Amino acid sequence: FLETKRTFFVSPPRSTKMWPDIFAKMKASGLNAVESYVFWNYHVASLDARDTPDYSGRGNVTLFLELAAAADLFVIWRIGPYICAEWPGGGMPDWLRQIPGMHARSASQPYQDVCTKWMHDHIEYVRPHFAENGGPIIMTQMENELSGPSNTPYVDWLGELATELKTGLPWIMCHGAHANNTIETCNGCDCASFVSGLAAQNQPAMWSEDEQWFDRFEQGASVRATGNVGYGVAKFIAAGGSMHNFYMFHGGTMWGNWSTTVRRTRLTPSYANTANLASDSIVYNPKYKTIAELHLIAAKYAATILHTPIAALSSGGNRQGSYQVTLNGTGSDPALTFAFNEGSNATTLSIGGQSLPMAAGSARAFDASLKPLWYSEPGEIDGVGEPYHDALEAPLHWQVWKNENNSAPDSKGTWYGTSFALDSSLPAGAQVSVNLTGFGQGNLFLNGVHVAYFNLEDGSCANPPGGVNGHGSCLGYVESRCGKPTQDTYHVPPEWLVKSSAGQSDGAMNEMMVWSDPRLPNNVTAIDPRQASVVYRVDPPAIREQVEALLAASQQV
Repeated sequence: FLETKRTFFVSPPRSTKMWPDIFAKMKASGLNAVESYVFWNYHVASLDARDTPDYSGRGNVTLFLELAAAADLFVIWRIGPYICAEWPGGGMPDWLRQIPGMHARSASQPYQDVCTKWMHDHIEYVRPHFAENGGPIIMTQMENELSGPSNTPYVDWLGELATELKTGLPWIMCHGAHANNTIETCNGCDCASFVSGLAAQNQPAMWSEDEQWFDRFEQGASVRATGNVGYGVAKFIAAGGSMHNFYMFHGGTMWGNWSTTVRRTRLTPSYANTANLASDSIVYNPKYKTIAELHLIAAKYAATILHTPIAALSSGGNRQGSYQVTLNGTGSDPALTFAFNEGSNATTLSIGGQSLPMAAGSARAFDASLKPLWYSEPGEIDGVGEPYHDALEAPLHWQVWKNENNSAPDSKGTWYGTSFALDSSLPAGAQVSVNLTGFGQGNLFLNGVHVAYFNLEDGSCANPPGGVNGHGSCLGYVESRCGKPTQDTYHVPPEWLVKSSAGQSDGAMNEMMVWSDPRLPNNVTAIDPRQASVVYRVDPPAIREQVEALLAASQQV
């Protein structure tokens, strides 16, 4: 599992043609593999389409896999059939309900039949990309987060299906029940204590989802602090973990209706927007830089990490207070030492003749001479990425569609329309979004495509519905976003935009329409579309230089 030590997660339908840029930034961060789900209901939209899955556009998994290979990244392919993913139906098609006797996620014959067909068809479609055929896929996942015991007929059947598919690759099952011929993996904010249990079973400990969370309308924008992320990854390595994966490193955007119907949780279209890369792929510091530095240490000391017996380390996930863990490897492997402050109070670490502060919940790394290599600072302030810039010099000019009484049809909502031109003067790598300030809630369309449902209701950080997304103390809020709309700016995929030729006015226009719901959110008293704007973000030169430097450093190790 040397090559799966540092992975990240990206979902094809949430990222589109940004993939090459995303992969380059992730590779520069010291990652060497990418995980992705397979969205069954995205590829097979109807019962009649079972024989002709749609792999076009954002669902082009062949292109995704080819680009990952071109970026020198391995792939862990999480097929499902159920994937969760905060995705409608957990990826299960609605048309399953049309089949008599259907009981999804059970050992019932109708479900087994349709599921077997989908899994066989998809495996054969991507088999050319398996490692044995020279492709990047090195591991596959069956099901996801299946609650209950492992010794059930359904779990047994999943194990039989995994064998029947003959992938020649290890199968994993994440966070819950797992079949005997699959490897159980962990998810959450802290999986260090998970290591010893897997080591006792002579299995590698894999953390398939290191959570960086999503947002819900009416709540403040959630954030997993950089220091907490770095501390958790370092502790997992020091405990003997074999593979670590971010969920998410880049979350992307759930365009169209893919974000609004999931368990009635009012998810925002931007997904894991405060991860290392924002939903529009812009680098998010300090998280990106801090975690990249830890990845480079993991890569440089890979032999030491992997040659140190897990039995000597696994208790590192259960220790209290301040402690140190030294990985000695074997033979000439250079030593790597981690220090942790598991306590609730700050302390001072005396090591190698140095007195170093250790804040509560912090971690440090040292080389063989006990020279400091890295520090995870829990008090480091987390932002929300680079600011937006106006993409257009002039304000948008809107038309309003009225009814036969020459008044806006407020009882059924109001349609607004505008058009705008984008020229090639936008910086390279710029990602365009629409700021819908001035509206309330409704739906945004661009060039005939449904971008997203939007909602400008203020998010609460003091007493939000459901707490901090229900995921415990590892999450907090972006303080600067408290009392503001949870999401006011909506990213548009680059392939949906029309740009004018360089230095020319060739009439290339983007047509934008907004349907404004008459039911205004609590904090919105009136609609004023003049406040809306087309904006963009781009990684500043310093960040681009940083990515290039990290990419060069990662290639050296």
